[in-house]
Amino acid sequence: MNTNNCFISNPPGITEKLSGKHIFIAGAGGLGSNAAMLLVRAGADFLTIIDFDTIEAANINRQFYFRDQIGMVKVEALEKNLLRINPEINITIQSKRLTQDNCDSIIPQTSDIILECFDSAESKAMLASFILTRRKEIPAITVSGLAGAGSLCTILKTEGPGNLIIIGDKTTEAIPKNGTLSSRVMYAASMQAHTAIQILSQ
Repeated sequence: MNTNNCFISNPPGITEKLSGKHIFIAGAGGLGSNAAMLLVRAGADFLTIIDFDTIEAANINRQFYFRDQIGMVKVEALEKNLLRINPEINITIQSKRLTQDNCDSIIPQTSDIILECFDSAESKAMLASFILTRRKEIPAITVSGLAGAGSLCTILKTEGPGNLIIIGDKTTEAIPKNGTLSSRVMYAASMQAHTAIQILSQ
């Protein structure tokens, strides 16, 4: 089967422009797993994804995993799921925690775009600081504020500082008291993926 036929409904030229563009995704949870899925469906075929976590039952409400994958390493399960969409993608996975000490060796300077898809505010701040100083030539899309059940209209896209594009309401942190709803998480992930597609297809 010619897998190119699977992407024939995409806008003309999008799949071809995404092909070969290196997308680095930090985090394989609600944002990362769904953004990766949407990007592969659009024709992205060169991804690096890092996450240290395993799948829990509580993840199934919003992440691109299935019940029979509970207990699996997230990046390994995500790789399997993405390859089911397109078995010809070039995907590199790393099951480890991204830290201030290893960012420089793990995030390639040749990346075409970086997606920050962490849950914790501390990890988000760490990665944003690294990007602004050490990867300031690479477009980077981060998320701040997507939890709860509030209106989708509060999730906005703003540009800056530097090479950062921020998506979210910048207020509603993903902590237990707020909860995370599939529709808001997927909306933010869709905005991340769509923004990446727009940048990479220019």
